[in-house]
Amino acid sequence: MKLNGDYLENMAQLEQCACYSWGENILLAKEENGDRYLVNNVTGKARQISTPGYVVGFSDEEIDFEAIDKLPHGHKAHDRSMDYGAICWWDRCQNGLIALSWTLYPDGRYFADSDGYGMDDNDEETIYCVLNDNLEVVRPFTVVPDIRALLAQLRQKC
Repeated sequence: MKLNGDYLENMAQLEQCACYSWGENILLAKEENGDRYLVNNVTGKARQISTPGYVVGFSDEEIDFEAIDKLPHGHKAHDRSMDYGAICWWDRCQNGLIALSWTLYPDGRYFADSDGYGMDDNDEETIYCVLNDNLEVVRPFTVVPDIRALLAQLRQKC
């Protein structure tokens, strides 16, 4: 996908991508090579969010490393590794806000076989960020104890 600054050259570029609705005016566009973009289908503004195996398109200021480093596997955020899935929407774009989740380390059951052998004794480590429908970061990727409450609070301010 060719971007002119932060914008698509033209919306026809999306025809070459698999596109999925992520709520009000927001599409997830996935290229054949696995690169993923969020696109505001009204303005044409686009933001790359990942390439296979890695989070891209987020500056250091858009990731709260200080808070994330307190997690046992927080180091995964520094190399922007996506070993356990992808950047996912936690909540579709509503009232101009969308929450993204990034799993840094899965629940211990991820490693278990059908008999439970290999299971780790750990909780899943997922961090979240909130973007507006202009694809600007409202809250950087960080530890969020209750993403529902945070979104409700931010949406009340809209």
